[in-house]
Amino acid sequence: MSVRKLPGKVLFGMGMTPRIRLFLNWLFHRQSQTCVACGTLAGNFSEFTGLCTRCSNQIPWVYNIRCVHCGRPTFCPDCVRPGRLARYYVCNRSATSYTPMMREWIGQFKYRGNEKFGPLLGEVMNRAYQAMRHEFADPKCTHFKRSLWDVDIVTCVPVSKKRLTERGFNQAQILAEEIAKQNKLPFLSLLVRPQDTGKQSFKSKKERMNTMNNAFSVHPNMANLMKRFILKAEPQHAVENMYSVTILLVDDIYTTGSTLQACARVLREKALEQGVHLAIFCLSLARS
Repeated sequence: MSVRKLPGKVLFGMGMTPRIRLFLNWLFHRQSQTCVACGTLAGNFSEFTGLCTRCSNQIPWVYNIRCVHCGRPTFCPDCVRPGRLARYYVCNRSATSYTPMMREWIGQFKYRGNEKFGPLLGEVMNRAYQAMRHEFADPKCTHFKRSLWDVDIVTCVPVSKKRLTERGFNQAQILAEEIAKQNKLPFLSLLVRPQDTGKQSFKSKKERMNTMNNAFSVHPNMANLMKRFILKAEPQHAVENMYSVTILLVDDIYTTGSTLQACARVLREKALEQGVHLAIFCLSLARS
């Protein structure tokens, strides 16, 4: 009877204790990983899934907010304009600036279907959400009455059926669901997009606003979806005879704010019909 000769490395592995074998397997896997952003083979990875330390250090975080309404890190001529339209959401905050690097990351995920960027961008968004919580929980914060510590529902900007068929997913929903999961908050799809409005990146500010006017509607079952949150909500002022629910509305890119404005408008109008006041805070991945 012939005896099969095993390779040396197999014999070496068989002689190890299970704990050592598991450690070496983990170490080899860790060192053989490639960064999802730059593609380099490296063992030194950051706290963000699949991202090397070098790329992690290049994330263009929005640290200093100049405009408390739209979250812009520079002077905002739009929000101080005397003839500015009424805003249906309380404010927006963005995780990063829309630099060429972020454009590439979002493009890889959104248009090329590179699923490896999903967890990474979700973690970036969750970091930004924690910064929002810290900002609005600060006793020195006098900009807004409601605190993000009291978020009741997480929702997102929807995509049309056409876009959903093309991409197979809604990028804003994936980001919103990650925030909801990490913070043990409920995610509800409260909005629908009956028609495809085309790519907004090719349109002027005026065209964006006109296109978004009737682009969204509320989910047909919105009242039932929100029912349990309305029942546990605390009443506002007695004279108003209304209940207040706080919503976090998530999107990937903030440019003019017309998309968030349109979504917030239909949400608030529908909620008012049911005697509910919605305090809508917005969080976007990148601010252009």
